[in-house]
Amino acid sequence: MTRRMLLLRFLVVGLLPAAAAWAADLRASRPEVRKQIVAVIDGQLEAFRRGEPERAYGYATAAFRAQRSLTAFVAIVRGSYPEIWANTRAEPGIVRDDGTRATVTVQVSSKTGDAAYDSTLAKEEAGWRIRGVVRHEPSRGKRT
Repeated sequence: MTRRMLLLRFLVVGLLPAAAAWAADLRASRPEVRKQIVAVIDGQLEAFRRGEPERAYGYATAAFRAQRSLTAFVAIVRGSYPEIWANTRAEPGIVRDDGTRATVTVQVSSKTGDAAYDSTLAKEEAGWRIRGVVRHEPSRGKRT
């Protein structure tokens, strides 16, 4: 099994249960918090649409950026999250938070297909930042 396949297997098998447990005690966000969180998601997706991966990287948590370089971030998103890399629009679902962490499922559309992603966020001194993203369901295929 290739290193990439092992990584993807770890992400799907290892992180989904952890993400579910992490989000178990979160409540629907107040409107002003929802607005802040959606602005972070939209900002990162817009940065990808504009071909500005450096700006997209800035929406990640400090811990994520400390563990992965911009080059690694670009390789991960381009290779494993094609709808995010080439997104054309996105629709966020219900945002849940507890004041320090949040989660939202985002339906992302691209020219090659659609996919839903569970995004987890953490509140840092600079505001909400994206902690991680996991594919929620497989791509629905090419659009006509």
